[in-house]
Amino acid sequence: MKNIPRCAKFLVLASALVCALALSATAHAQITLTPTITNIGGGLVRYEYTVNNTSLFDFSAISINVIAAPGAVLSLIAPTGFSAFFDPGLGQVDFVENTQSFTAGSTISGFAFNSPFAPQMSTFTALRLDGNGNPVTITGTVLAPAIPEPATFVLFGAGLAGLAAMKLRRRKAVK
Repeated sequence: MKNIPRCAKFLVLASALVCALALSATAHAQITLTPTITNIGGGLVRYEYTVNNTSLFDFSAISINVIAAPGAVLSLIAPTGFSAFFDPGLGQVDFVENTQSFTAGSTISGFAFNSPFAPQMSTFTALRLDGNGNPVTITGTVLAPAIPEPATFVLFGAGLAGLAAMKLRRRKAVK
């Protein structure tokens, strides 16, 4: 008989722990962006994003950090119910609700643009307003257009200089 209360206490404790873990996982659920990246030729790369909202809340906007340069984002497309904007000064692509939102539990695709820049890891922010109208954000990482690191340019320049030097040596050797 004394074992029954211990078992009951253990079961209550185990149930509470499982509930706490479930609530914690739900609280940390998030927005994910899944990119499909395609080389479309002519020096352009097509970025298409699918947004998956695994949170318990509706979100109204997604902002992706990209290169801050004119021409970094071309042919911006958003699905019906959303608008798309690019700010070349901030280096930010925004997908904003018009008549539809990133509703809780939804997956929405059709967000796309072209860029002359290759993909690298970048960040995004999802925005919603709480019951008092205060902004709440979730951030994450995603592949987006990015400028290669300076070391890449140095290595590329050194390679070109080496090729030029080899060509000059060959010309001198022929003469």
